[in-house]
Amino acid sequence: MPIETNQYFFGNSLVNFSEGGAQTNLPYWLNQLTLEAGGTYDVNGGFGFLRQFADRLEPANEWGFQGITGQWDDDTERFADQAFSQVIITPGNFIQDLAPTANYPDGNISPVDATESILATVLTDQPNAQIFVYQGWSDLAAFSETFPPSESSIERYYDYNQEDYHTWFVDYVDTLNASTPDANITLIPVAPVLASLLEEGGPLAAISTTELFTDSAPHGTETTYFLASLITYQATNGEPAPASFDVPANIHPLVAENYTELLDYIEVQTTNYMDMVVPTPELEPETPVEETPEEETVDETPEEPIIAPEAAPPPEVTPDPAPLPAPEAEVVSPPEPELAPEDTPELEGSLEAERAPALELPPASDTNLEPPAEPETETETETETETETETETETETETEMWRGQELEQGVTVADMMAAEALYCTPEQIAEAEAFYAAEQSGDLGFPTVPMSTFYAQESPYNDSEEDESAPLSASLKTIVTDIL
Repeated sequence: MPIETNQYFFGNSLVNFSEGGAQTNLPYWLNQLTLEAGGTYDVNGGFGFLRQFADRLEPANEWGFQGITGQWDDDTERFADQAFSQVIITPGNFIQDLAPTANYPDGNISPVDATESILATVLTDQPNAQIFVYQGWSDLAAFSETFPPSESSIERYYDYNQEDYHTWFVDYVDTLNASTPDANITLIPVAPVLASLLEEGGPLAAISTTELFTDSAPHGTETTYFLASLITYQATNGEPAPASFDVPANIHPLVAENYTELLDYIEVQTTNYMDMVVPTPELEPETPVEETPEEETVDETPEEPIIAPEAAPPPEVTPDPAPLPAPEAEVVSPPEPELAPEDTPELEGSLEAERAPALELPPASDTNLEPPAEPETETETETETETETETETETETETEMWRGQELEQGVTVADMMAAEALYCTPEQIAEAEAFYAAEQSGDLGFPTVPMSTFYAQESPYNDSEEDESAPLSASLKTIVTDIL
């Protein structure tokens, strides 16, 4: 049967790099491949990170692609009114320094907690959809302070994508499948398969870094997103992309020259990496099978002693009275309570979040922000004084102003200063300072936030000899620019 796909993406710029052009995204190529296979393809999606997705009252509908008409019109219909065949969740590529069950450095929930909130919405509104996790390639800035990186740095980057980075995603999906078995999540292992293609000795090792990535985020070229679509097509459809597809000229010629061999390679590698995830839902059907043989065995045992006393014909008179059918009806009635439906899982309360939530800052930057003042340093202060200090701090946070606007709850001026340093050019910051000079103090500065501090201090993959003096990389600038 022809493939009929209607996808929704909780995505980021590793799925849709809108600033790169009409073809630097996954859906464009998935549509081309599906049409070549004789199928149909539709897609909707929105930008964000896990906590933003979890905070929204309803998933966002923000995307549009060349040659694709999304079926969902959110002006007239809700997410629950659609019938998506697949829902794909995309975690950030810079949060893997902590376990998926560990809380974000600046919050009280973990990536798993946030995803469970997303799943509660998806399972309710899209009960028939297959659920996937898209594993985009990791942050390149953690391995090199400059772009393009050195050959040794890019090789260690490819190794990381196939090892520790992939292990994080396997643990993440396994944990979610254990806590929410009805989701039956499947991993799309783009990062490790792509890395195995490009690493030294791989089929596409001759393609240079600058022909694949445009910055240290890293956002990809048309070739990168095309390769990612081949892996995603295999994972979501269970079969390779059509071999008859004519690879266009804007894709690297090595891909076109080795296209059919690449399809075979991707099929094997994708299957191998997908098999690392534990298939927990298969254990559910075992319970009904065990109940039926036990009842049949009990019914057979009483029949044998009745056959044994055949030598005495007089007992035939006893079955004539009609009281015997009565106990049979009593036997049928007790099993009925066993059919009582299982308790449905309690749905989480509606989250009090706006349609467009506050910007989610990457943990790499969060580690460099000054935490809010807490009364922990004065151990001898009375409990009542500590409580008053915390209350005052929360009040100040709620009423803080930035650039003439009141900040949302949980967002501080320090957060906005760091975000501005992350996602704006020096020229943009200078213009903003000049514009708001009349309303804000001229002493307001914007700190330089070192990128991926945790990698610089702890990760064995970082070859930089400097501590925290490295300038901020462009790794995350354009990821969140798509949201802004």
